[in-house]
Amino acid sequence: MRAVTRASAQEREQAAAASRRVGAVFDAVLDSVEAFGARAAALIRAAGRPDRGAAAPLREDAAALIARHAELVSGAGFVAAPDVPADAPMWLEWWQTADGSGAPERLVVDLDPAGPGFYDYTRHGWFTVPRDSGRAHVHGPYVDYYGTDQYILTMSAPVLDGARFLGVTGADLFVRRLEGPVLPLMPSGTVLANAQGRIIVSASARHVTGALLRGPAAEAVREAGDGVRAAARCGRLPFYLVTIT
Repeated sequence: MRAVTRASAQEREQAAAASRRVGAVFDAVLDSVEAFGARAAALIRAAGRPDRGAAAPLREDAAALIARHAELVSGAGFVAAPDVPADAPMWLEWWQTADGSGAPERLVVDLDPAGPGFYDYTRHGWFTVPRDSGRAHVHGPYVDYYGTDQYILTMSAPVLDGARFLGVTGADLFVRRLEGPVLPLMPSGTVLANAQGRIIVSASARHVTGALLRGPAAEAVREAGDGVRAAARCGRLPFYLVTIT
């Protein structure tokens, strides 16, 4: 992989303009995820300590989020902190489309800590980072073995009642579907990478989706925004548009 070179002022401005356009795509989904979180917080606050039946209204919110961003989003839902549900140790209301189309179906996993297939979502980054940081997060790309078996990103945001952490709301995005809305916004010779330097979308003939940036390219991601290298953050989440020569 060739090095990321020092960018001219024109290249930096082109990268910055493109990063704003790309960032707007992801920020629109994040706005919906956070609005969903506000709805979940209000529902829990009104119920006191709710049982799982109180989640019924959230199903409509999840379906609406998926429909609103159908080009990108394959699943959405609310995942409760362990101390929130009154009638179960853990609580997950997640809805998804199996192939990215059709009516959303509820994700069913084993949430019994004593069960043989126990799914401990409290160990996953999409849950732990918002819980520990109080900020929105994007996890992946990774293979969703517990749901669609697809290569996805999970966008999540904390649900809070004051200082109390209630859980997260989130959305799953199929990586293979990002090229449609995102690739036309990217200048030739650029890649979209996550904070670890993993390529998510590529507009470079020499770099493929899923590859890991190394050396100066990875450094450019870490130093994005310093005005030296041709790398720019895209929106509120840690996505970076990197110009590679």
